[in-house]
Amino acid sequence: MRIFPIVVVYRADFRQTNAHSSLLSGFQEGSYLIYDNSPEPQNQRYATPGTIYYYHDASNGGVSAAYNYGACLAESIGGVDALLLLDHDTCFQKDYITKLEEALGAFPKVDLFVPQVVYQGDRPFSPVNRGRGRRQGVNLSAGCYSLNNFLPVNSGACIRLSAFKRAGGYNSAIRLDFADFDFFSRLAAVTDKFCVLDSVARQSFSNEEACTDKLWQRYQFYLEGAKIAHRNPLIRRMVEVDALRHACALAWRTRNLKFLTGLFRIVR
Repeated sequence: MRIFPIVVVYRADFRQTNAHSSLLSGFQEGSYLIYDNSPEPQNQRYATPGTIYYYHDASNGGVSAAYNYGACLAESIGGVDALLLLDHDTCFQKDYITKLEEALGAFPKVDLFVPQVVYQGDRPFSPVNRGRGRRQGVNLSAGCYSLNNFLPVNSGACIRLSAFKRAGGYNSAIRLDFADFDFFSRLAAVTDKFCVLDSVARQSFSNEEACTDKLWQRYQFYLEGAKIAHRNPLIRRMVEVDALRHACALAWRTRNLKFLTGLFRIVR
């Protein structure tokens, strides 16, 4: 099974990222795409004709634009069975792609395969339990589950190209936050089952920012995605609960109530 990885990079040297060092540095037999959302092109020197594809998006279309572009590129290249969605700060086990190739062959009727994702040690990050109405990761043993009960995050998700197209791809208006839950909730309508593999990925977060102005700027990006995702009735409750919790956490952290007032932008 031919897998086409799509790695989204922002203000980072691709060769120094977790995605490269843990996974793609050993992916010698296949091709992949580096989608660079940085203001200035930073990684074009790594492009290799026919092997490593590179695209610079100065407008920062986010992960949705990247995965949609990658899907179109994969189709034009030909011979691609599945897309591997990546962001640059996730660390994978070295044999993850090998396990994906085996699973794609062993489960021909399953279209989506994901790792168990953890953060801050071994805290579960993905998949999340849809029934709790909020974004909370759960530990799942290796096996197949329903997208109507659980939703994975973007990074590490491997989806058959045919299923990606049937679901209509990512919503390009949602650049980052909630892009994954919007897409996978719609994917559930065309292919319900997904498999969690016996593989662990570790998500890296930088959560030490203390400047209120920078946090507010990032929060505007969050609200942009939340407002559009809120229109999706399949995840509306999840968006509302997550947005409230996030706003309260930022208001407490900065002692500034303006983060709470931003919530009105979601339902307006």
